[in-house]
Parts: sequence; structure tokens; C-alpha cells
Amino acid sequence: WPIVDGPISPIKASFFKKEACLMEEKEVATQYGVKTNFRLMPNGEARLGLVATDGSSYTRTVNQTGAWQNSHYHEKYQEVYIVQTGKVVLATYEANDELKLTVYQTGDYFVVPAGQSHNIYQEAHAVTHNVKFGDSEPMDWHADEQLDRLIADVDVQTLV
Repeated sequence: WPIVDGPISPIKASFFKKEACLMEEKEVATQYGVKTNFRLMPNGEARLGLVATDGSSYTRTVNQTGAWQNSHYHEKYQEVYIVQTGKVVLATYEANDELKLTVYQTGDYFVVPAGQSHNIYQEAHAVTHNVKFGDSEPMDWHADEQLDRLIADVDVQTLV
């Protein structure tokens, strides 16, 4: 805490109270095994999240440009996506390499089961919420180059 000489103004007192509250929140989060996770991704997404030591997480994603993420799957995680605003395209495929594209918009939600390869196209300025959960570890993320190849020629502008 900073050393303050003399009386503290109401503004300074408010500042110190907020600082104490933030420190307390961080300490409590740490006790429960939760940390913050903020990332700016190469595709233009800002991801703001919370990650627990068991690997479960919450992420709010805002995409400034409209772009695909990286195709991947999780062996044990399930994911729930909620579209706060805008539109997203979910890309999946079956064993026969048949590409499936599904469009979701404001207010929609969907679940990606463990083991399902997927990719998300999030249009510019769309906001999504993502929750990962399951009996897993934090590094349960596996690239899927086959799905990346399948979506390479998709014209998402015709979908969103």
C-alpha cells in the first residue's frame, strides 16, 4: 500500500478501496485455482477469459475483422458456445470428410462434444462466450489440418 501523508480525499479513499477489492478478488480467485487469460490472436480476435487449474475455462471473444480460428478438437473437453451478438459459422466434418457448416446468430448456442473436430468463423464485431468443461487437463487442444483444408475454399460471406 502506498504511504499517504495527511488526510485522504474521498476520491483517494475510493481509489484505495477499489484497489483493495481488486487485490482481494485476485487472492480469492487464486485460492480457487482460477487465473485470468487475455490474448490477442493472429486472426484479429481478442479473447478475455478465466482458466481454472483443472483446465475448465470461460472465454469472451470479440473478433475485429471476421476470421476463422484454427481447426481443432479436444479429447475430453466439451465446449458450449453462446452467440452474444452477430453471426458465427461452425464447421465440422464426419469420418467421410463431408463438411458440415452451420450458421448461428445472436441468442443461439451450441455444444461441441469431446472428440469432434471443429472450427468457428466469427464475423467482424461478433461477440461469443465459450465454456470448456470436462475431465481433462489444460493442454487438451489438438490441431486438425484436415478440417483446415476442407474449409479453405469456403466463401463465408455467402453464409453470414
